[in-house]
Amino acid sequence: MRWRGRAIVLVLAAVAIGGLVVIPSFGRPYSAPAVWDGAPQFRPERAWADMVTLATRFPRRWSGSADRKAAAAWLADTLETIGLEVHRDSSQASLGDELGRVELENVWGISRGTERPDELVVPLGNYDMASTSYQAASDTAAHVGVLLELARLIHAALHRRTFIFLFPDGEEWGMAGARHFARTFPQRRQIVASLSIEDVDAYDLQALGIDGIGQFRGFAPMWLRALPAAAAEREGLPVEETPPLFEWLQRSILVSATDQGPMLAAGIPSVDLAGHTSAREPQELIYHKPGDTIDKMRPESLDRYGRVMERILRTIDGMPVVPRESDFYLRLGPDRRVPAAPLLLVQIGVFLPLVAAVLVRLRRSGPWGDALRGEAAAVGVILGALLAWLAAVKTLPYLGLMPLWELYPATSRHPALTDVYWIPVVVSLAVLAVAWWALRRLLRRWGMRGASPDQRIALALLLLLLVAAVTFADNPFGAVTFLMLPAFLWIWVEPARTWLGRIAATIAVLAGFLVIVALLVQYGAVQRIGPYILWYVFMGISYGQFTLLRVVLALAMTAVGIRLLQIVFERGSVHE
Repeated sequence: MRWRGRAIVLVLAAVAIGGLVVIPSFGRPYSAPAVWDGAPQFRPERAWADMVTLATRFPRRWSGSADRKAAAAWLADTLETIGLEVHRDSSQASLGDELGRVELENVWGISRGTERPDELVVPLGNYDMASTSYQAASDTAAHVGVLLELARLIHAALHRRTFIFLFPDGEEWGMAGARHFARTFPQRRQIVASLSIEDVDAYDLQALGIDGIGQFRGFAPMWLRALPAAAAEREGLPVEETPPLFEWLQRSILVSATDQGPMLAAGIPSVDLAGHTSAREPQELIYHKPGDTIDKMRPESLDRYGRVMERILRTIDGMPVVPRESDFYLRLGPDRRVPAAPLLLVQIGVFLPLVAAVLVRLRRSGPWGDALRGEAAAVGVILGALLAWLAAVKTLPYLGLMPLWELYPATSRHPALTDVYWIPVVVSLAVLAVAWWALRRLLRRWGMRGASPDQRIALALLLLLLVAAVTFADNPFGAVTFLMLPAFLWIWVEPARTWLGRIAATIAVLAGFLVIVALLVQYGAVQRIGPYILWYVFMGISYGQFTLLRVVLALAMTAVGIRLLQIVFERGSVHE
């Protein structure tokens, strides 16, 4: 680019960075709904008894097991004894070589409202467990006990709205049961609020964790996060929520780990509420392990957690009108948020330097006939080979070359996460190499004659702009997170005239992938698998943990980066 074009792009880049920095200044006050101020009637001894029954009578109740089926029958009988209208619904799911194709079963009980019976409130918590655990007292028996006690309390007196106490199966396997419910329940559009009441950590309860991540799309509305926080404060329980920067990352990825995810994906307002312990290291030692047993639980933890949940449910039931809010915002704190309009303007501004750089380069380069044809061939080879690799990865489980899970890979701490199947990895790489070779031969006749390096870079950046536009339409947070560095760095790549220039351009292109690398490292730590995160992502792409559109967009971004490196290193770019 010439100096005038560089100046324009630099100014726009400075404005974009400034916009990101001052996002907090766009924050607006937010008031939480008034919390029910009655005296909670939650009886922890009954919740404790239900927890002990589920954990000890059905200690191996992972999806597809005999204990899981018996636990479903016990849940249905318990809900019927309480007086609820009981429903059971089965579906099928593939859960790897260990379990194979299994039957999942959701169980729920309905307590009808008197004034607004068509407005549904759905407290839910899964009753299945990880196959690496035993009893699963903290994850999941404790919250099942709390939910059953809440069902008793709500059903014991008249209430305005209809409550559905849902116990989904398959939460440990991509929230399969909740996903089935959210997609098939006939009155799902009448659900005004859903609360994923999941996990009460062992030992002493220290805080209430609030999670609003949707499964591929959606996020908890602000009111459904502010209300639990206010209810917890009323009971003297601190709240743990993600800081704004990490919430931005959560909104960028949208891979949920609990049952609010599928609800949000279906457009149902939902939030996850977990009880967090003060003994983090001991809890970590038993998570998804045989040590998660009832002897480590505390009745007072169930009491504090249950009282908060009762306040939330009674508050929602007593609301004159349940709020209908957009899920597009950024939470700055319990009483502040950045609304949609300024947030969108800042996010759009991030890509203005890329737009300007593309326009400047396109304006100064030409003619475009041979250049466009040749560049389409060059990018087609790269992207076509990457898409062939993707097709192979998606097909391999159905060829019996790797285990088949329904949606997500195996649960956290499952040995399959570190047991790499090298044959499918090698096969997919072989498909990549063969596709690259075949496409190069097929498209070679288009050639690159008539295209200058400037034109090639301009067209590569135009493709990056197209990727950014589609990504932005799908998820503006994700577009900024994953494409901001490429949009800021790759626009400065120029045809290299020296080896130093080639090295600088290479560094700029590779730096565009730093966010992805950092997130892989961080997620590997969260999943407790370190470098095996690459195998985890391989499986996640294969099974559908990431949407097909987002995987294709990631590959298209990769293709642009590879193409820029090719242009920099092409013969003739360096003048000896």
